[in-house]
Amino acid sequence: MGRVFVLICALDYKGTSCPLTCSFDGNNMQELLKKCDNVAEVRLLYDNEATSANAEAAIRELGSMCGPEDYFMFYYSGHGSSVPDKDGDEEDGKDEALCFVGPGGKLASQYFMIDDDFARIVTDSFQPGTNILILTDCCHSGTIGDFEKPCWDGFPAISLSGCMDAQTSGDMGKGGIFTHSMLLAIDKLDNHGRVEYSVGDLYKATVKEDDAVFRSQQIITINASRGGHPDEMRWPLLPSDYVAPLNGAISTITGGGGGGEGGGFDLSDGSVVQQIIQGLLANPAILQQFNISPAIVSAMANGVKNLMASRASRQFGIKEEDAQKLLDGAEKYVKMGAGLLGRWLRG
Repeated sequence: MGRVFVLICALDYKGTSCPLTCSFDGNNMQELLKKCDNVAEVRLLYDNEATSANAEAAIRELGSMCGPEDYFMFYYSGHGSSVPDKDGDEEDGKDEALCFVGPGGKLASQYFMIDDDFARIVTDSFQPGTNILILTDCCHSGTIGDFEKPCWDGFPAISLSGCMDAQTSGDMGKGGIFTHSMLLAIDKLDNHGRVEYSVGDLYKATVKEDDAVFRSQQIITINASRGGHPDEMRWPLLPSDYVAPLNGAISTITGGGGGGEGGGFDLSDGSVVQQIIQGLLANPAILQQFNISPAIVSAMANGVKNLMASRASRQFGIKEEDAQKLLDGAEKYVKMGAGLLGRWLRG
């Protein structure tokens, strides 16, 4: 397997009206890379350094080091957007865009990098035959690679995206659902003893983790160039003794237990998961240790509630959204009752 060259872009948009916490994602990706012995070079662009000009310069620099059969991995966590299509190549009339920032971290459309320019920069910078992997945890990112363009001819290229073009990706104030799901999948595949697996295998495992842990509404997507075949391209990052952030935090809370087969966990036993969630929320130092904020734990709790609604829907023959409303109502009255009881006890 070839060498791996990586560019990580993670933007929190501090000081803007639309802040995120994508530095968590960037940091977690760095921890993964440290466990892989075939990573040759890593470039980092965080926050105000993550401009379109700096991203282009980093891509071109890595391209000068990379040869055929090597891998270039572009990882982006931040805002994504859609802007009016300039050249008429988009069926929906919109180009997808990565929301890089301007001077002083300014967030404005003139500083974005649209998919047309991204495709041109990447294919201009690397030799044909280089394996291109694009990982984007952002909104409106399903076709960010713009793989229909002729410039991708000769490049095996695949993108994994947090959602479809018309969807928003869950940041949740602690790192995106896509990134956490992918890291859980890598952890589980590693613990199953998979010495080698394809990008397609990782995609399917990532979707499975999202469905099991978060049950999110976003649809994690995969796209490929004409020369990119997800079931044939090998996933290049095979870490040694890797533990995903969520699994690490849960293992610490449970004293090494609480995980499911293959180093993961599932939501089949709601009471156990609720205990784990309560334990995580009660131990902010552990969350900080594993680069997780309370909001991702709340997203897990929401996944439990969605699972319960799905089961109630099947058992009682009602619509899932009606079951969700019943659960929300029950939760409201339980909290109200607890509050009243507390006031009574304080007397």
